Amino acid sequence: MRVTSNLIYNQSMHSMSNANERYLKAQERIAEQSDIVRPSDDPNGAGQVMRLRADTKLLEQYDDNMTLARNALDYEEVALSSLNDILDDVNRLMIQSKNGANDQVDIEAIAGEIESLVFAAADLMNSKDSNGQYIFAGTNSSNPAFEKDASGQYVYAGNEAQRMSQVSENVSIATTDSGKDIFQSVKTRNTFTASVSAGAATLSQTVSDQDAYDTFVNDRFNAVDPTENVFTLTTVAGAPDQFSFTDSSGAVIATGDYTSGSPITVAGMEFTLTGAAGSTVDVTLDTPTRDNVLNQVMSAVSALRDTSLTSQERDDAMRDAFTSVSNTQTSVGTAISSVGARIDTINSRTDFSISKQNFNAVAQENIAGLDIFKATTQLELTESALSASQLLFQRISSLSLFNSL
Repeated sequence: MRVTSNLIYNQSMHSMSNANERYLKAQERIAEQSDIVRPSDDPNGAGQVMRLRADTKLLEQYDDNMTLARNALDYEEVALSSLNDILDDVNRLMIQSKNGANDQVDIEAIAGEIESLVFAAADLMNSKDSNGQYIFAGTNSSNPAFEKDASGQYVYAGNEAQRMSQVSENVSIATTDSGKDIFQSVKTRNTFTASVSAGAATLSQTVSDQDAYDTFVNDRFNAVDPTENVFTLTTVAGAPDQFSFTDSSGAVIATGDYTSGSPITVAGMEFTLTGAAGSTVDVTLDTPTRDNVLNQVMSAVSALRDTSLTSQERDDAMRDAFTSVSNTQTSVGTAISSVGARIDTINSRTDFSISKQNFNAVAQENIAGLDIFKATTQLELTESALSASQLLFQRISSLSLFNSL
């Protein structure tokens, strides 16, 4: 091989370029704080690091989802707890309205307070989250959950769906609850209808034991065959006079002595017949209904203000409201428990995510973390080599084969 000045120059420049490249790589490792700056440094390690980084990014996205979900559930929990407090106040005022010392002026004042609480309850049932979305409207969250119809009744305007948030690969959390499930589908007070179909006795009736009557309805009411919801109370003259309460097939449910003007109680139903024995009363179980507490309490407010109602009619309206408030508070309590359980799930997933991200960070450090002592030594060596290459290049570049001739 011929040795020329150009060959010497090119080899010297190539050596200096290699030394410079090694020096830059050493600098890059220190700047990046990693032994793997590019995949070619360690193909297997680079693949593992990429997988760990992707997993961490996914966990960070789940963290963001969990933060938003927790915020939404916190809003819902506050709204439900506040509503429960308002219903406690409604109960207290309704009990206060039954005080016999009240005159109509006092009752009007109490009715006004209850009405104000109803408006506050309606506002909570139309609560919004931090994004201005209606919490209890389902996925129709841009519109209020409850609105008044043409008759002034509160109606549910949302849907039954729930907004969901993905908090891990296989776990999603409901961040809202439908107002229909919590408020609109609450059972109202079970009632019955009774009328004298034979005989001259007069009748008054009421539900004297709501729990006993509710149990009777649950056991006996037939939504498919209405004829099974009809019962008969008869009184028969004798020594002493007797009564019997039978179902639609004639099977006797209850019997006993009959005394005019004395109440007859069967399965929580109370009948008071005034007149001689020999009367027949047809009894029908009313179809169970569901309604929101706003309408039920407003009906009680109207009853308190209506002086034309009998004490029995006013009493019935108050009982309807009491039952609705009680059932709604039970439903709200169930919803609060559900919200709390979901928040606990988010908290546990958050703790897991933090632990997993810490594990990923340690694993990445073990695979690609910078050995600072080794990197510093390598930087000094490559810097020395580069300096030597530069000096050599300067010397060689000034030489020529003609200098030797």
